[in-house]
Amino acid sequence: MIYTYERLMIKLNRLKEKEKSAVEHFIQKEKDYKQAEHVFEKESDDVERIQSESLSTFMRNLIGTQEKRVENELREQVQAKLALDTATALFLKAREDLLDIRDDIDLLQNELVDLRDELTIQDPQFRQKIAEEERKRLEWNQEIEEVDEALAAGQSVLNALDHVLETLDSADSMATWDLFSDSFLIDMMKYNKIDKAEQDIAYLEGLIERYSKELKDVNLTASIQYEDLGQMHRVFDLFFDNIFSDYRTKDTIQRNISNLEQMESEVYSIQQILSKRKTELIEYIQASETFF
Repeated sequence: MIYTYERLMIKLNRLKEKEKSAVEHFIQKEKDYKQAEHVFEKESDDVERIQSESLSTFMRNLIGTQEKRVENELREQVQAKLALDTATALFLKAREDLLDIRDDIDLLQNELVDLRDELTIQDPQFRQKIAEEERKRLEWNQEIEEVDEALAAGQSVLNALDHVLETLDSADSMATWDLFSDSFLIDMMKYNKIDKAEQDIAYLEGLIERYSKELKDVNLTASIQYEDLGQMHRVFDLFFDNIFSDYRTKDTIQRNISNLEQMESEVYSIQQILSKRKTELIEYIQASETFF
């Protein structure tokens, strides 16, 4: 009975792979169908528009060009209709194939459930395997919660970085104007932007600290270099000590903008790793639930 169960598992895995390909094929054929439908509607509108013209139609009839123009548009409409018919047939076939595969998957899954129930009653080793899979699913769900918390913290960091960069970009513009002007108003605007950036940075530092803590809770030590983020943070602190002791220097503002953009790129990379891990965990849980 175990052999039968394992054979069904292999068969179901193959069907799942076929389903993925069928979904991609269906999506492409649906796009082709919609594009062909759009082209046909456009050509039909062109024919209708030409046939409804009045004075211009009369003038073209006099010089013998209207009939040829209508003929060309009708030919294009027929070609578009043929393309639409072909696209429709391929789209419907792709949908039918996908539904057939999903029906086969449903039947096979029901067969697996019945066989699993029998094995659970009769086979102690199989019961132990089910208990192990349940434990794994609990661990995976817990890790998903931790990944979600890290993703949320990372998104908060990215939002704050965007806000600080926007403020510093504005301060940089003011600093540029200040190079060519002795305007007291521009000086005040520049100082206000820098003061605002200082407040935003203090808030950002707290978000980065929280993000680092959340990352340590996630089991991705081999994939994420937490030290890189910490090192960037130290450089970031050093630069911003500089900016507020000498905030008239445009070069200092630009260096800090560059540093923040580098940090933003690093956070984006980490977020992508976290998202990929979450997808993997969801797939593990789905496969475990399907077979055990």
